[in-house]
Amino acid sequence: MSDVATPIDDALNEASELGRAALESCLEKFGPDVRDAFWNAIGLYYSTRRHPGAAEPKLESASEAFAA
Repeated sequence: MSDVATPIDDALNEASELGRAALESCLEKFGPDVRDAFWNAIGLYYSTRRHPGAAEPKLESASEAFAA
């Protein structure tokens, strides 16, 4: 995979930056303690999320399957 950004990557990055700026703008009406609590909650949510299939049992590797 290449390290060169594609136009899609650029568009996603720009959309992400615009979304973050809009969110920050909305949060300005709250005090720093509320903004900090919000970002802490976001961090907790994303740090505890697991990818789809994470609860499924791991499959044996091919070398383990043939070694048995």
